[in-house]
Amino acid sequence: MTRIEAARRRAAGAKQIAAAAAAVGFLGVLLLARGTHPGHAASASTSSSTPSTSSSTQSSDDDGFGFGSSSVAPSGGSSTPQAQTNVS
Repeated sequence: MTRIEAARRRAAGAKQIAAAAAAVGFLGVLLLARGTHPGHAASASTSSSTPSTSSSTQSSDDDGFGFGSSSVAPSGGSSTPQAQTNVS
């Protein structure tokens, strides 16, 4: 066996070990994230009073965004801003 063939064999083995380690690491992180997911309760809630999530105060044409006016013009009565450049 030549030195090149031995190097290729070592490289292929290293790639397999790296792929296996990555898969094990991915599964470990997946299980850790699943076990500590903050979005789910640990036990089922048996409360009879559930809060309502719908709001009756919004009008039907309101999409929930409050960005104010739809104008793109500058606010205020000032004219074009003056740029000053000084070279010293």
